[in-house]
Amino acid sequence: MATESRQSIISNTKLQDSSSKLIFGDNILSSQFFRDYADMEILKKIQPEDIEDVSERYVPLYSTERESDTVKKVNISRYLSLHGDDNKLNLPLYIISLIEHKTKVEYNVGMQILRYMIYIWEDYEKEMTKQYPGISSRRDFRYPPILPIVYYEGAEKWKASLDISERILCGELLGRYLPHFQYQLVCLHDYSNEDLLGKGDEISLAMLINKIQCQEDMSAFVNIPGEQMREILKDTPEYLLEVIAKLLRALLYKMNLPEEETETVVSRIKERKMARLFENVKMDIQAERRERAEEEKKRIEAEKKRVEEEKKRVEAEKKRVEEEKKRVEAEKKRIEAEKKLNETEKRLEEVKSQCDTTEQKLDAALQTHEIYRLISRMLRKNASEIEIKKSLMLAFPLTEEQAEEEYRKVYEE
Repeated sequence: MATESRQSIISNTKLQDSSSKLIFGDNILSSQFFRDYADMEILKKIQPEDIEDVSERYVPLYSTERESDTVKKVNISRYLSLHGDDNKLNLPLYIISLIEHKTKVEYNVGMQILRYMIYIWEDYEKEMTKQYPGISSRRDFRYPPILPIVYYEGAEKWKASLDISERILCGELLGRYLPHFQYQLVCLHDYSNEDLLGKGDEISLAMLINKIQCQEDMSAFVNIPGEQMREILKDTPEYLLEVIAKLLRALLYKMNLPEEETETVVSRIKERKMARLFENVKMDIQAERRERAEEEKKRIEAEKKRVEEEKKRVEAEKKRVEEEKKRVEAEKKRIEAEKKLNETEKRLEEVKSQCDTTEQKLDAALQTHEIYRLISRMLRKNASEIEIKKSLMLAFPLTEEQAEEEYRKVYEE
């Protein structure tokens, strides 16, 4: 098998869903499943030609997550004879089988199935009304029976309610008016390898492959006698061998078996060499376990180292933030101190200015007083106006006009 195909399988995150699609997409495998595992007596007679896959009609209406679900239309007309009164409208006789594939417990599966069933019945009513207008209004009109099956591959115990009534709050208050319906649960892990192999058909071999989820399961599968597997596949059609091969290929790649050895095993299935299926194939379970444990240990150590480094980085960042906080506080204090200093200097300048003004006023007053004394003294000596002005200009820094003005002030007083 090409590396590209291997990568496609390995990258498929819905591997179990794909396996389920392979199994229930085939009518031979589906008929074997109904005969071996469906809890309905009439289905134990079903053959592949009685089955029609109608999944494409219903499943895409929900979501891509539901693509592993399968809807089968099973014709039961040749196994069930009805009297005229039992089917007056001559309605087609078939059972709709709704197979829900689950890999984990889903507690709301009952409601999911109920939505499916309602849609299927509504679709049937529309189809019949299109063919026979007004038929659904007739007293004798009936809807087809639907057998809901949950095919569960998970290892965890299934704990979801089997009856929809258990999902109704205070349902006991409704008494007989409480709606009831149950789905059939087929838990793969409820069947031992011996149970599955005892069925002796391809569906049980496919289920046995899908059951493998750990190395212990793989060891048990490897040890199945080749003769027993050859007996199961001796009359298997070639295309169905291809389906089984695809299931095993996906499993072996999932188990990290080398590509060359995987393709060797797959080719032996196609050639029906079941006795040599795992011949010369190394399945060292303990070594693989040790290798995985070592890888997990390294991963944990690397993660621990990463966490420690991240812790140191966070501590360093915390320290840097604290230092930045201190720097900002110091800068804030410096700005406050500088602001106060500027305010103080401003007040000092204002005080100095006031002092200078007061000193100037005082000097002016002293000068005025001295001028007044000089003029008074010279007037008592009968000095002339011209003599007094000259004396003022000599004694004080006055111009002729200022001396004239000062003389006039004193003279008038």
